[in-house]
Amino acid sequence: MRACRRRAVSAAPQNPPRKPVDLCRLRRDDDGRDGVLSEIARRTGCGLLLDVNNVHVSAANHGFDPYRYLASFPFAAVGEIHLAGYGDDSDDAGLPLLVDAHNSPVREAVWALYRDAVRRLGPTPTLVEWDNDLPQWPVLLGEARRVETAMAASARRETERADAV
Repeated sequence: MRACRRRAVSAAPQNPPRKPVDLCRLRRDDDGRDGVLSEIARRTGCGLLLDVNNVHVSAANHGFDPYRYLASFPFAAVGEIHLAGYGDDSDDAGLPLLVDAHNSPVREAVWALYRDAVRRLGPTPTLVEWDNDLPQWPVLLGEARRVETAMAASARRETERADAV
């Protein structure tokens, strides 16, 4: 984290994902992670990268409420948001398992979480991650336009709030 203080460019640590390699639950409340992220941001001055797909995948795989997680997230430190598609799989017991795959369109549940995040945060630079199985340009452009639509709605709400004051 000293790099944040030494460089003119700020780093943005990402909210830790709960990937398939992290299948065991921690013996503490999942909301403890945002406290750690808040403290990292406060002590270092670094911004945070909020990966909304990681929030959804982790919540589905570990049974916590993604909206509650977002409600306590340190949004003041967020400088960028990431979205991605995920894959459906099953674990060794045959239970559903979501995998952060970056190889498909952003799913509706992730879009809903994203709209909630930008409603709380306001328009924020957003990247749709698509690293594998790239589709044709119109599909990628459609994802980008959904980001623009959500941010425009957030900007309108901010303007309406400012006008009401």
